[in-house]
Amino acid sequence: MDKAFSTPRRQSKIGILLLTLINFGKFLKAAWPLYVLFFIRDKNPGSIVFYIIGTVGVLAVMFLVSYLQYRNFSYSISEQTGELIINSGIINRKKVSIEKNKIQEVNINQPLIHRLLNIYKLEIDSPGSDKKEVTVNAISLKNARDLKHYLMGYQTLATDVLSTASTSASRVDSPELIKISVTSLIKYGLTANYLKSFLGLIGIMIYVGQSVLDLFREQSLEEFISGSASQNINAALLHQVPVIAIFLLVFMLFIVGIAVNLVTNLVIYYGMKIFKGGERLSLEYGLLNTKNAIISKSKVQMVTEIQNFLQKKVNVLQLRVSQISGEVNSRDSYTTIPGCSPKEKNDLLEFLWNRMPVFKKMLRPDLRKLIIGHLLYIVLPVIIFVIFLDTSYFPLLAAYLLAAETGIIMAFRNSRLYYNEDFIMVQSGIWDLKRKTIETEKIQAIKLQQYFWQNKSDLGSATFFTAGGRISFRSSSYSKLRKLVNYSLYKVESTSKSWM
Repeated sequence: MDKAFSTPRRQSKIGILLLTLINFGKFLKAAWPLYVLFFIRDKNPGSIVFYIIGTVGVLAVMFLVSYLQYRNFSYSISEQTGELIINSGIINRKKVSIEKNKIQEVNINQPLIHRLLNIYKLEIDSPGSDKKEVTVNAISLKNARDLKHYLMGYQTLATDVLSTASTSASRVDSPELIKISVTSLIKYGLTANYLKSFLGLIGIMIYVGQSVLDLFREQSLEEFISGSASQNINAALLHQVPVIAIFLLVFMLFIVGIAVNLVTNLVIYYGMKIFKGGERLSLEYGLLNTKNAIISKSKVQMVTEIQNFLQKKVNVLQLRVSQISGEVNSRDSYTTIPGCSPKEKNDLLEFLWNRMPVFKKMLRPDLRKLIIGHLLYIVLPVIIFVIFLDTSYFPLLAAYLLAAETGIIMAFRNSRLYYNEDFIMVQSGIWDLKRKTIETEKIQAIKLQQYFWQNKSDLGSATFFTAGGRISFRSSSYSKLRKLVNYSLYKVESTSKSWM
């Protein structure tokens, strides 16, 4: 396989058109205000001709730049070292060499434009960067599969199985398949992320409500009674109709927000297929943009399970698998599997970890943690209210205090740390319950902390760092956390497993 790629190869020729569209799109992204101003203000026919000629000229320049990018871009595999070598650049030439064993992911994707042009995009990722190390924008499916097969050292699961769907009778030994159904995606789309949209709409409702109060406050009760009955009734109706309309609008926006979230999830994750085989999971999904992702068992750093009350009732949840990444807060640092059932989750975790963790030991936060929460979210807002606001805002304050108190109590009740000989799991959240699980042997660093005012109460916090993220647990027994930290350090030092 390495000899087949020993000679430098270019991208597909149709990639010139793709690169032209990409470059022209970047130009439009920067110059769109000029076009907007032209269509709004400038109606001179001579200007129209000027804009058309200018646009054609820019398109020609972009085509020339794209052709030079195509000519100067090549990829090959060194016969001596087996490294992947990428040459690129027009004026400043760039050469990138990546060792085969340092490659973490090789993904074959087909966005909508690529699908229309019948080409694919190959993305190669290595640890230590929050961006894709190498992207081949235009490559044939055969070359993409062959290159991926060599770099990852195994047969590409998803694409091979999908391309040989007609030979189902001969696939007795094919990889095990887990398919996320459309029904599960619909359940997930209807129950996920709507709380953020609702909180955003609360701000609109508060603003509208305050405006309505200001309208009523402008005339006194005596003025309302002394005025003519018909005028007062009409005024009252005029005041009430906007309120009803606004609440209906807010309700409609809430429904639209749920619908948008549902459609977005269906478009992104439609037809998700997960293939289990060898040492990796292979995922393929997408309605318009077909994406492919690889999860290597040895490189899994953290698994996050997210589920709220409604999702528990309809038997769906979201699973995030974090691998080695340079930027843990980036969406590219983890792979999302939405809408899977608890059984499917257990199957995936058992495959990734070769066992399901059973936790018999648990740590709870101390009740003193509630004091800190109340000081930050109850006492401080009340002080600000007393100093800067008047009593007319009291209903708003009362609603906030009720919501804040509920959130503080739920967050405290849900905060837990579970551990056994091989795993550590931290549970947190108010509505969406998050469970982050790491393998003890993959811990890179540990931070054990205790403030001076926590000495007598034996309180402290611990943070466990991995190459794919970190988990923290605060305001718990310092002595128990110290024992857990000491054991974790021993586990890290004594393990002989390699996860790089």
